[in-house]
Amino acid sequence: MVLEIILHLKKNKFSLSCIGVKCFLYQCSFFIFGGVVNILDEAVIKEVLKSMIIEKIKDGGLVLELTKRDIEKFKHCLTLIKDDSTPANKKREAAKFIKSMNDGLKRLHEITGEREFAIFYNYCIEGKTRNEIADALNIDISTVARNKEKALKKLSIILYPEINITNMM
Repeated sequence: MVLEIILHLKKNKFSLSCIGVKCFLYQCSFFIFGGVVNILDEAVIKEVLKSMIIEKIKDGGLVLELTKRDIEKFKHCLTLIKDDSTPANKKREAAKFIKSMNDGLKRLHEITGEREFAIFYNYCIEGKTRNEIADALNIDISTVARNKEKALKKLSIILYPEINITNMM
């Protein structure tokens, strides 16, 4: 029974980013089969979660998801800082996060070339489309996508070096 659930989760490409751990534990704790409720062993659930996280780390998806989440949080924090109705303590927290992201973006700018950074910044931070960037820089749309992905991977290394070191092992 447990093996069937594990295979089902892996077959359906279960992602921890889609469903929170608590929700996952709840879903796995009660599995109705033929009217009988079977409660899975907590150790088995933890082992499944651990293997899924390790798998996600190995394929590099986790660190990219975290980096994308940080970019969205960065944009949200920028709007919080500008909003007069935001309380001072929230603005202070947002400012700390913005500072750390700015440091990462400065480091990214140093590592990447000017064009690669401009593509990344315009697409991920400014929200411009690939077509707009390609037209402005007189390059192909696939070049925009390729350079954006390369810069995103480099930023993930800057923001999450410990996870990236784990990926290398």
